[in-house]
Amino acid sequence: MEEKKTSSLKKIKRGLRRRTIFFLVLAIMANAFAWFIYSNKVSNSINAGVKSWRITFSQDGTDIENNVVFNVDSIYPGMTNYTDSFEISNSGEMAAVVTYEILSAKIFDDIYTTDDYTSEEIEDILENDYPFTITFEVENANIDVYDSTTFSVNIVWPYESGNDTLDTFWGKESYTFKQENPGENEIELLVKVVAGQVNE
Repeated sequence: MEEKKTSSLKKIKRGLRRRTIFFLVLAIMANAFAWFIYSNKVSNSINAGVKSWRITFSQDGTDIENNVVFNVDSIYPGMTNYTDSFEISNSGEMAAVVTYEILSAKIFDDIYTTDDYTSEEIEDILENDYPFTITFEVENANIDVYDSTTFSVNIVWPYESGNDTLDTFWGKESYTFKQENPGENEIELLVKVVAGQVNE
């Protein structure tokens, strides 16, 4: 009787082992199949085309960073209009839009930074608070594929700006600054120019 129980227990255990092994093999096969399908889906999505993005900033044939420094040695009433510029080229496969931010401006001993002013406030000061005007211009903010644009800084100080008092005061400031700081630039501008993707 005892032997019958033992042999029937062994048969049950064998049957359970076989079923367990069967279900284990089935589970492994199902997981392998699911992984195969998933990896195929992933590789298919990775193969989708990606448009290239290449914007270059260059001045006189030399590549420059998007943070650009403009230095002006000296300014005075009646000076020849000052212009400095660089080219932004789009050799990628997507259109771009150019924006800029004035990070800092030094006019003689006056210093304006984005710690105390917004870029727009600094630009307004440079355009309106002196007898000379400092302006920034992007020739065409939207650059199509394989096209280019020019970013420029312009300084204009006519001989007579319309305010003799300011012309005289700032003319003397310019002269004094140059006498006291012969190796320094009278104007230093730090501008961040960014080319971003056009939202389609």
